[in-house]
Amino acid sequence: MSSGGTANFQGDCGECTNGYYSATSQGGMQPGQSATVNGNSPQNCVIANDGGTVFAIELQQIAGIYDYQVRVDAQGPSGAFSGSMYLAFQDLTGDVYYLSVYSSTREWHEVSYNSSSAAIAKIFWSDYSFTVDGGDASRPKPQYQVVTPAEPVS
Repeated sequence: MSSGGTANFQGDCGECTNGYYSATSQGGMQPGQSATVNGNSPQNCVIANDGGTVFAIELQQIAGIYDYQVRVDAQGPSGAFSGSMYLAFQDLTGDVYYLSVYSSTREWHEVSYNSSSAAIAKIFWSDYSFTVDGGDASRPKPQYQVVTPAEPVS
């Protein structure tokens, strides 16, 4: 595991109501690091309708079936018919892992995966479900597991 620190993602900021927004990190967010967006906490940029907010994004190396895990401290939109906040994370291999946050309770969400180059190079978000453009259709879809909400860390 790396010694920690932050990886800064540069790109869009705010609520995305059409398509998706994205931010990219040169070299990627390594295991043991957390993300900033445009030099600030994600909660300033990675937001959705009706109060949906991402407060923190971390990448960890874990033991078990999967080797890596993106942990997201977030709350989904609140109110009737407010929907979900949709997120995706692309690693350095180009594989994309998707997460939707529907509960308006602030809690941790996890996306676990295996990768030969696990650093997260790009994050995406939107008010609506999306598929990241530019994927190689000949590549198999990556296997990953989503746990939302995640069990509290003890």
